[in-house]
Parts: sequence; structure tokens; C-alpha cells
Amino acid sequence: DTHVRFFLTSTSLNVYDVATTIWPSAPFEPSYMSISSPISKAEFRDPIHGFIDVYEHERNIIDTAEFQRLRRIHQLGLTHYVYHGAEHSRFGHALGVMHLAGTATTKLIDRHEGLIGETLDWDKRDVRSQRLRLILLARLAGLLHDIGHAPFSHTGEARLFPENANHENHGATIIRESQIADIIHNDPVCKDLAITADEVASLVISESTLAAGFVQELISSPWDVDKMDYLLRDSHYCGVQYGTFDLGRILNTLTLDPEAQSGSLKLAIDSGGLHALEAFVLARYYMFTQIYFHDVRRAFDLILTDFISELLESNYSSGRYPDCDDIREYLKWDDNFVLTAANQLADGSTKNLAWRIINRQHPKAVYETGDSPDAGVMRKAERTLSEEVNHRFPGVGCWVDKAIDHPDRFRLAEMMVNFGAQSPDWKEFRNESQPLQGLQEINKFLLYADVRGDIGLENEVRDFCRTFMA
Repeated sequence: DTHVRFFLTSTSLNVYDVATTIWPSAPFEPSYMSISSPISKAEFRDPIHGFIDVYEHERNIIDTAEFQRLRRIHQLGLTHYVYHGAEHSRFGHALGVMHLAGTATTKLIDRHEGLIGETLDWDKRDVRSQRLRLILLARLAGLLHDIGHAPFSHTGEARLFPENANHENHGATIIRESQIADIIHNDPVCKDLAITADEVASLVISESTLAAGFVQELISSPWDVDKMDYLLRDSHYCGVQYGTFDLGRILNTLTLDPEAQSGSLKLAIDSGGLHALEAFVLARYYMFTQIYFHDVRRAFDLILTDFISELLESNYSSGRYPDCDDIREYLKWDDNFVLTAANQLADGSTKNLAWRIINRQHPKAVYETGDSPDAGVMRKAERTLSEEVNHRFPGVGCWVDKAIDHPDRFRLAEMMVNFGAQSPDWKEFRNESQPLQGLQEINKFLLYADVRGDIGLENEVRDFCRTFMA
């Protein structure tokens, strides 16, 4: 096995020729062996998934300036100001999603080749090529799903992007109009398989028309491999256990629902994976409540968003990131660009936003609700609390944050569970899962105030908020 791995990794010859020379009596033929063009691999060592195989066209994409920029985009914004290990970037996450997208697609094809072939009208004389096409397409979409992220990932995304735009739209433009498109269109394997940059981009923005709908779901859905990777990766780098779940069990029990009302092959799961899927849903819930919505982490999101907004105002009249029609200008923006500006503009005498970011001086949370407050508390907090604080403590700056997540989306999404051993017996995951019934919408409200360094004032503002909201 070691020798086979070495030759397959190192050679530029046709993989089929090499494999049959080394192992002429091989009991199987990998799906890519029917492709006439050469396909060679490299390996990336990943702390979450071990060795990740990377094909030549994927390596060429990884080597582009557009993809290397992801090394300069922190996966979790300034979360490393709270959990110091969280220095990881979108680069490693993208590799992980590519790996999982390919693994999941391969396992599903292995289990349902006949069903998929019939649905997609595969040519029975060349099933191997069509298998590989679907696998490589899923891998490319996974690799490039975050190519359009702005500095510090999701920080300020709703406020700082042009109207009706987001990182997915920008990512699709990058895939279609940069060197990445040239690599996809000129690669011999992608050419043989008729894989296009436009098809990859459509998967990234959830506009794919593939009859194999499960590939789109693997890229973007409540059950996608994006979430599977970032929960494990973020948990690892933050040094917590909240995001752990049995990934292998989920991948081994994923199946397809051929009777989905959409008329497309949709993701489903065998009953043996039910509890692993529940653990995945709960992992996401706890990572949001404990990590992603941590009050200090959110405080830095707020001031970082304000600072980037100021930078954009000084660079562009719109005060927003460049639109898709100026994608080259947009690609200049990464974490290094923002932090360099913050270093240059930091002013300790005024304690401006740049100074706060560089010196880790965040506003203090003076009031917060629970994760799922009742409607009356939310109305009072949102409508009047910050105004009352400003009136009672003039000159004290305030920031309002509403941390939102909807774990009930798992109850709304259709995911079928097959309880039949010999013949299908389909039941809905949302009805079969007891833990799912207990999840409530996260709708946490936080009020931050500029009271750092004045304990007396901080306590006074806290007491006022507590009394007002009682």
C-alpha cells in the first residue's frame, strides 16, 4: 500500500497504466481509471481529516492568488481574542469541505450507482467517467464554496456588502472570471468530463439544476459538509468539545430518498445514523451558544464592523465592499489589509476603534438576555433599553447586538430516515428525533457600553439595565 501511494502521488503518467503495472491483479478499478487524460495527486496533511488527496487541477486552483488569499481570512474573525487557538483560516476549511464533499459523493454513488445512473441517464458503456464527473464536481464546489469571503469571514457581512450581495455572489464571480475558470476549462480531466466553471459556480450559489440534488445539498443545506467540517475544525482550534459528533457514522449511513417530492434525488439517512445526525444538530446548537455567540467575541465583531465601515467610507463613496463588477478591487481586502490600517490609525489618546482592535479593548456587555427570551422581554429590550441608557448616561457609547440562529430549521427541512432493512420504510427525521423537539430558536439580545476602565460606571449601568428590565 505504501508503494502504491508513492507511485500514485508522484507520477505524471496515466493512473490506470501505473496501477495495473504495480498491481496487475487489482480486485477493483477506481472510477477515474477510465479517463484518457492523466490525473495525478498530491497530499495535504490536515489536523481534522488526516491526509487529504488533491488532484492536479485542484492543486493548480489552490496555487492561484485568489485561493491563497483564504490563508489571510480568519475562519472565525477575531475569535482568537477569546479562544487563543482559533487562528485557523478559510484555507484549511475549504480543503476539508472539498474532502468531505468528495467522500460523501463517492459513498452515495457506491451505494446507489444504479439509481443515480438511471436518474441522470448515464451511458452504461462509460459509467466510470460519469461517476468521476459527479465526484470532481462536488469536490470543486466544496473547494471553492468560500472563495468570495470578505475580511474576517462573516464579520459585518449583512452591513458591508453591496445591496443584494453576499460572499457567495462574489465567489461565483471569482470562479467564473478569474484564473480559476481557465484552470477548470483547460485541465485535460475536466475537459474530458465536461466540467465547467459556471456549473461549479451554480453549486456555490445554490442555483444548480443537477438532477442529482444531493450534491447541492452536500454543499448548501442544513446537512451540508460545510457545517460538518467547520464544527469539528472550530471545536478543535478553540480547544472545546462542543462541536464533536460521529462524522464517520453519518458518512457511512447517508443514503438517498428516490421518492422525494422534488423529483430529485435527495439526501436521507439510514436509521443506524439517526443518533449521529442528532449529535450533529446538537453540536451546531452548542457551538452557536457557547462559541459563535460568546459575548466578548460578539463585542469584537461589532467594533470591527464599525472600523471596516470607516475604512470603506474612506476608500469608496458607497461605504461598502466593491461590487462583483470590480472583483479585482474586492480581492485586495483581506485581514492583513484591515489590520495594517488599524495599526496605522490606532490612537491611544482618543481610544478610537483602531486602537481598541489592536489592543483588545472591547466594550463591556452590560445587559444580556438568555438564549431564548420571551417575546415581551425582547420587545422591551430592542425598542427602549439602549435609548434609556443613552438618556440616563449621556456620552456613554452603546452597541446593540441580537444574536440569531434558528435550530428549528432542522425541524422544517425534509430529511427522511429509512427504518427498513430489506424494503424502504421512510419516516421524517423531525418526527423521529426526540432531542430535536426540545431545541428553541436562539434570539439572544446583548447591550454593550463604553465603560471599560471605570468599574463604578460599569456597575451603575448594569444596575440600571437590570432594574429597567425587571
